[in-house]
Amino acid sequence: MKTTTFVGAVAALVLGGTEAGAAAWDTCNGTPVKWYSGPVVYRNRCSIPDSGNVNTAYWNGLRQWDDLSHIVSGFNVNAATDCSLDHSDGQNEIGLCDRAAIDGNNGVTYSTVGLCFIGSNGIDEADVCIASDLDFTPRTGNAFGTSGRSTFVHEAGHFFGFKHEGGHSILRTSPPHLVTGGSESSTLWPTNAQGMNTLYGYSQTKPNLLPSSMGVVGDVAQTLDPSGTVTVCRGTAQSVKFYVGNMGNAAVSSYTLRVRLSPTAPPNGYSESTTVVATYNHALGAFSEGTYSLGFTVPASLPFNTYYVYLDMDPEGVVSELRENDNTTVSAMTLRVGC
Repeated sequence: MKTTTFVGAVAALVLGGTEAGAAAWDTCNGTPVKWYSGPVVYRNRCSIPDSGNVNTAYWNGLRQWDDLSHIVSGFNVNAATDCSLDHSDGQNEIGLCDRAAIDGNNGVTYSTVGLCFIGSNGIDEADVCIASDLDFTPRTGNAFGTSGRSTFVHEAGHFFGFKHEGGHSILRTSPPHLVTGGSESSTLWPTNAQGMNTLYGYSQTKPNLLPSSMGVVGDVAQTLDPSGTVTVCRGTAQSVKFYVGNMGNAAVSSYTLRVRLSPTAPPNGYSESTTVVATYNHALGAFSEGTYSLGFTVPASLPFNTYYVYLDMDPEGVVSELRENDNTTVSAMTLRVGC
C-alpha cells in the first residue's frame, strides 16, 4: 500500500542573536524517509518552457539542493502538448499550476511513500506544483518577500524529503523567504544544507560562504537594517548589520570580510571593489551562521552622493568554495553623504 502526503509550500565583530533552526524529515522505524535510489525528474514543458525566467528558476530550485549530493539520476522533459501534471503515475513531475488548483498556496509537493512496517521506507514518487502567477525574475540581495524562484527552491526541499523549519531557512513555513546576494539570490541556508549532508552526503568537501542583509529576529524575517536612506556626514562612525553563513561541509579558519560604499545599485555594484571602508578577518565552521554589526568610518574625502552598502566575503577569492557567485550582498539601508 502507498500513502500520499503534500506540503505547502581586522577589528572586532559584534555577534547578534539568531533564531535556531534545524532540518527535519519523517522517519520510519528510526530511519529517514528519503530517496533510496536516484529519482528521475520530468520537467512539464507545457508550463516550464526550454528557456526564460521560469526555466532558470526551475533549474536553480533543483540544483541548489542536488548539486550538493548529486542524487537525481536523470533530468527529462515531457512533451509540450502534455499540459497535465499527474500524481501517482510513476513520474516525478515538476510544473506550474493554477493557484486555485493548489488551494491558494504558492507551491505544493505531493510525495508518495510506502506504509511503514518493518525496516526503512523511501519516497516512491514526488510531484511539484508551483503557482503560475508568481514572479520568476531574479531578485537582488535585499528584495523582500516570496518569489517564484524562492518557491522553486522551497518546494525542491520538500521533493528531497525535508519538512518545514524555522530560522534562516528556505523552508520557513510562511513568506517572506530570505535571499542572499549574487547572480542567483534564491538559495539554501546552512541548516538546509546540513540536512542534505546528513541524509545524502555531500559529493565533495568544501565550504560555501554566503551573506544576507536579512535575518530572523524572534521568528520574524526582516531586513537587519531598516530599508531607507540615512543622512550621514563624512568622518563619522557608522555601522551596518549583516548575516553571514557557511552552507558547506568544511570550516574556513580565516577569510576576509569587507564593507564598501558604492553609488552603483545592484547587480552591477556586486562586482565593484572601490571605496572599501572596513576589513575584518573572520572564521566560520561548517554549517555555521551568525548576525554581525560591522563598524566603519565614512571617508573624509567621500564625494557627496547616495551610497549602497555592500558586504563582500572572501573578495580575494582565496577560499575554494562549492559556489563562487553568492559572496556579496547589499544592505537595505542606503547612506546619503551630504555634510
